[in-house]
Amino acid sequence: MTYGKLGAISLLFFLFCSFLKAQIVKGGNELVYVIPIKDEIEQTMVYVVRRGVNEAIKSGAKDLIIDLNTPGGQVESMEKIIQQIERFPFQENTFAFVNHKAYSAGAFVAAACRHIYMAPGSVIGAATPVMFSPQGGIQNLPESYEKKILSAYQGLIRAIAERHGHNPAVFNAMVDKDSGLVIDGKEILPKGKVLTLTDTEAIRQYGNPPKPLLAEGIIPSLEQLAEKIIGTKPIIIQLKPTGFERIGRIMTMLGPLFLTLGLLLAYLELQTGGIALGLLSLLFFCLYFLGHYLAGLSGFEPFFLFLFGVSLVLAEFFFFPGLVIPTLIGLLMVVIAILSASAEKLPTENVGSWLAGMREGLISLIIAIGSAFLLIFAFSRFIPKRVSIGWSKEPQQKDERTLELSVGMEGQAVTVLRPSGLGRFKGKVVDVVSLGEFIAEGTPIRIVRVEGIRIVVEAVDVKS
Repeated sequence: MTYGKLGAISLLFFLFCSFLKAQIVKGGNELVYVIPIKDEIEQTMVYVVRRGVNEAIKSGAKDLIIDLNTPGGQVESMEKIIQQIERFPFQENTFAFVNHKAYSAGAFVAAACRHIYMAPGSVIGAATPVMFSPQGGIQNLPESYEKKILSAYQGLIRAIAERHGHNPAVFNAMVDKDSGLVIDGKEILPKGKVLTLTDTEAIRQYGNPPKPLLAEGIIPSLEQLAEKIIGTKPIIIQLKPTGFERIGRIMTMLGPLFLTLGLLLAYLELQTGGIALGLLSLLFFCLYFLGHYLAGLSGFEPFFLFLFGVSLVLAEFFFFPGLVIPTLIGLLMVVIAILSASAEKLPTENVGSWLAGMREGLISLIIAIGSAFLLIFAFSRFIPKRVSIGWSKEPQQKDERTLELSVGMEGQAVTVLRPSGLGRFKGKVVDVVSLGEFIAEGTPIRIVRVEGIRIVVEAVDVKS
């Protein structure tokens, strides 16, 4: 009987809480979800916005505010962000709040919202597309190609503006300096200039009947905008990037540096032997993949593909010297892993979009290879002198050009052969490689093959 009473009381309490919650919602305390887009628009921002839209839908929010303060950014990332915003089921209740600036790609994102409001002193516009070279500078393009890109951007921004109830001519003037802007015979912007609007300029009314040029009003704060939307005191939920997302964003920006250090240390490992430099090289490659994982751009698959590729290279190095196929396959896997780590595949995208997203990884890899090559070239004269001290306490010299080598010649391993290293023959030091076996420093060795500059050796059995 006691359990029955407890059950009845629990049921009544649950019904009372449900009734109280319904009264609160009925009273007007509705949810307003805010997604901030700060700083540069890039790939990691796509993941943050996607998470924000998902949480807004799950929370039951019927109003979505995009808090903008951005200088612009990557076109591909901008398009993905717009796709995420358009997934919100209540498109009539999407609001862009330009809180200081919305340049370039930021203006496109604002156009993807049904309503635009601006903070005092804020600006929006200057959306002319520019191309950056892999070195980071603005790239000059042929005139015909530049016209194609400009035409594509004009079509894109007009389509976005029309889809969300904005004047496409206003956004078109932000992209093309030759368009100008004329409304009902009144010239707003002469040809030859790109449109950039302040908050007061954006709310000026033109036409018949008069309508605001772009923004519906100037609102001092995000909280006041939420109150204007709901009409009563709203419940504001702001998306906050997690600590891992912040770390991942920083690490992805440092991706080219991690790759450069990984390649440089891998080269030094091959030159000097040992294990420390190899482990450091692997660490920097791991940091590259970890950053993209934390940023939500990839799973663990690219990292496992990278490890498998490295394993194939090492297998050829230790167990199948001279067999090229494992190394080629392994290097191909490493390259694919590096490229795919930076290409996020969203559920709504096809394989073509995923492959297009590899461009950022390709740029990072090109920068890393170029930087590592320059560093190796700049310091190559110093590296052998420094590492030679650790190879042997005895004076050494390396002169393959004057040394006559032949099969059967015996010498001594100057360094550990794993399987490559250095060997001494007739007082001269040369690069050698074993048949895949581990040969300790000081072990007697014998030349078994001479293949151009490749000298293959084996350990001499001292008992024989």
